[in-house]
Amino acid sequence: MHRRLYILVRMQSVNVKLPSSTGTAMAGTIDFPDSPPRAFAIFAHCFAGSRHTPGAARTSKQLTTYGIATLRFDFPGLGQSEGEFADQSFSQNVDDIVAAAEWLTENYAAPQLLMGHSLGGAASLAAGSRIRSLKAVATIGAPFDPAHSVLHYADKIGEVDEKGAVEVTLGGRSLVISRKFLEDLAETNPESYLGKLRKPLMLLHSPIDQTVGIDNAQNIFRRTRYPKSLVALDKADHLVTKQGAAARAADLIGAWSEQFIVPINNPGEVGPDTAVARPAVGTKFGVVVRNNDRELTADRTKKNGGKGNGFTPTGLLMSALASASTQAIKEAGKRMPLDDVHVQITQTNETTFERHITLEGELDAADKATLLEAAANNEVEALLRGDITIQDIAE
Repeated sequence: MHRRLYILVRMQSVNVKLPSSTGTAMAGTIDFPDSPPRAFAIFAHCFAGSRHTPGAARTSKQLTTYGIATLRFDFPGLGQSEGEFADQSFSQNVDDIVAAAEWLTENYAAPQLLMGHSLGGAASLAAGSRIRSLKAVATIGAPFDPAHSVLHYADKIGEVDEKGAVEVTLGGRSLVISRKFLEDLAETNPESYLGKLRKPLMLLHSPIDQTVGIDNAQNIFRRTRYPKSLVALDKADHLVTKQGAAARAADLIGAWSEQFIVPINNPGEVGPDTAVARPAVGTKFGVVVRNNDRELTADRTKKNGGKGNGFTPTGLLMSALASASTQAIKEAGKRMPLDDVHVQITQTNETTFERHITLEGELDAADKATLLEAAANNEVEALLRGDITIQDIAE
């Protein structure tokens, strides 16, 4: 297969088909950031779940705010992928993750981050050492021993011995667990692959997880190499369905992985004297603005035709005034007993703004007057009061 160049399209999520390790078609979704991706990642969903479960979908979508495009896919026999669940095994799922990484490399870019939830996390730990492009691995609620995922069906294992398979109901869906599946789990020794994982590792686990206890994360942590981090995902249930839990997991992973990822799309250096704006993918009026090598998102309000996802242009102006006022006060108050300052800019009509300043500290009247004068003479306000010239250069 020829490598396909990544072309930024106006959508945030793209559905794809990719081959499993045995050649059957797997259904996948790639969640893209608004701007060209800094890196690509893979997310492996939980036992008997799909790419649309909260842990997979919400985490992957939130990671786009860190510039990471994530492929989440349904394992064979689950979701919209081909195949029969009864024919699958943990070892095959590990191979499927490796196959997904190969497909992503050939069609977009090599994955640098691998994530997995629950049994998908255990499979990611096993697959991590086999994907050379990875810069980091992260798990959410992963079991130390993959066999843990079916322990709550222990009362039916006898039927497997007798009939070769047993039908169970999970999430309202009937699934067949085969003897092959259980035997593969029984033969899987986590210590055989945990020691081989020589990638930076983050383990996210809820201390109140009633399905896979926190001791699983502790056991994984003890048997893996540094650099590694064990972070409590407080108040989250095992399936990460509680509002905000998956987004918080993504924020933790995104911030942590930035130190390891090598950006594949370098937007070029943008210094403090330049601002570069480009349309945000999947939006009508959304814009990604870059200044001083940092990015933020701007948009119109819903009232004005946008989605309200980001600063408004006027909001950016007010933010600039508030920031510059605060900095001017801090500068002028370096030798004063100024403990804290709070500046609020409010637009009262099209051309009028109010600046509310709160000063904390043992300040006398002269001190306050000096600080208020400094606020009114900040660099942004000086620009607005001056004769600004904007030269338009079309390219």
